[in-house]
Amino acid sequence: MAKIHITLVGGQPAPVYHGIVATKPDRVVFVYSDESREVVEALKREIDLPVEEQPPLDPTDPVRILRRAEALAKKYENDEVTVNISSGLKSWSHLFGITFDKQPNAAVVYMDQNNILWNYRTLQSVSDFEFDMHTLFRLYGNSLENNYRKLSDYTEEDDRAVETIEKIRQFNIKSFNSLVALLDVKEQNKLKNSSKGCFKDEDNGDNSVEWIRKSSAKENDKIVISLFHPQKGKRCWKIVSPNAISLVFNSGWFEYKVAKLLSSWEKAKEICLNCRFPFKQNVDKNETDIIVNTGTKLLFVECKTQLTKTTDIDKFRSVVKTYGGTGSKGLFVTKEQLSDVARAKCAENAILSFSLKDAENWHLQPEKELALLLDNELFNINAK
Repeated sequence: MAKIHITLVGGQPAPVYHGIVATKPDRVVFVYSDESREVVEALKREIDLPVEEQPPLDPTDPVRILRRAEALAKKYENDEVTVNISSGLKSWSHLFGITFDKQPNAAVVYMDQNNILWNYRTLQSVSDFEFDMHTLFRLYGNSLENNYRKLSDYTEEDDRAVETIEKIRQFNIKSFNSLVALLDVKEQNKLKNSSKGCFKDEDNGDNSVEWIRKSSAKENDKIVISLFHPQKGKRCWKIVSPNAISLVFNSGWFEYKVAKLLSSWEKAKEICLNCRFPFKQNVDKNETDIIVNTGTKLLFVECKTQLTKTTDIDKFRSVVKTYGGTGSKGLFVTKEQLSDVARAKCAENAILSFSLKDAENWHLQPEKELALLLDNELFNINAK
């Protein structure tokens, strides 16, 4: 008696793949339409199992759908069958469900957003199987390989650099942001493509930043920042660490600080920073500051010292759904307080929000408060 896994395939490959991993079948039968053919091809690349080729199934005709379900039930009546109705069309789920529910050798199963597999015959669940986020990204056609930084890539020298950067920023926040956080396209290209260079504040020549990029993994980046403050005068700082350039520019220091907070959360199995989803050479489809593998689903994290445009929330929600699927969670973390409008916008888009300033004002430990928020919200099912 073989273990046969019949799985309906729609636009979401994650519950299909995880259903196969959880049931450990001898053979997989994909039920799909013309529209989900590419999803099947992506799934076949990720599984090392015999696959039965089926022609595409009509999406709406109940006679054809029922005929296919009954034919598969007859073909595998002497085998142990599971039927995954998590993906695919509701018309398929209903008719395949009622057909196989009558078969004594079959069980209808459903994979929820928390990657718990429910067996509708026994009413029991299974959740002790491996969740591989890198496979998930490949299934959605957005491989993350070689397009992110590991938290372990950062050193104690980088930790000390972040402490210095925060002090520099506090010396003159406006000038600091203008110099290293709000780069235009020309400046971004120069920073990306130049091993060394210098930016000066057009409004105040006393404000400048110079950088020298390390030439090997064993060396350090070097940065010199000069800032002027009307009351405090002029100050100059030198920062030397393996990742000084990525930390100083574009608020990388804040993203790293948030990642360090998340690393103390017990459900953070893997943390990826500066995640880029490639489109073609030297052009990114999109970027995400941090992605956390929680062991059951993905947590996307957007970090901003201060949110000035609420449209950034809409954009972030789109990134979460496009690259992580419907089961993933999104978290917006800011250094400063969020406005009531921004909080409402986050809630409207099913995005969690957290402000380090709030934790500071309430004299709370941010890592514990952040963990509490995530523990309370992680396993809630997304409505859409």
